[in-house]
Amino acid sequence: MTKGQLIVAMTVGKANREGYPKLTENHPFFGRLRAFMVGKHYWMGTATDLITEMNDTTTPSNTVTKLLNKFSFELYCSSGIDVVFRRTNRKRIIELTKRKQL
Repeated sequence: MTKGQLIVAMTVGKANREGYPKLTENHPFFGRLRAFMVGKHYWMGTATDLITEMNDTTTPSNTVTKLLNKFSFELYCSSGIDVVFRRTNRKRIIELTKRKQL
């Protein structure tokens, strides 16, 4: 398989580099995020701030942004965590809000 074919296969989810989890709603980052938001109702900061506060040493900040963009609806439906992105002059700010359980 050529490098171009590997990139296309990874994009459509049919292949993955060894050791890297696929970008799905079952990614290990979401489990860590749910545990991080247990005692919080609101959090705001950059993707780097988030992985630093979560003590996540395995997920790169660009992957955090991709995952939250792609699976924000699933995250809201399963855990009640709403994700909003805002931009400042130099940063992309992530706002996480957890809905109250009834």
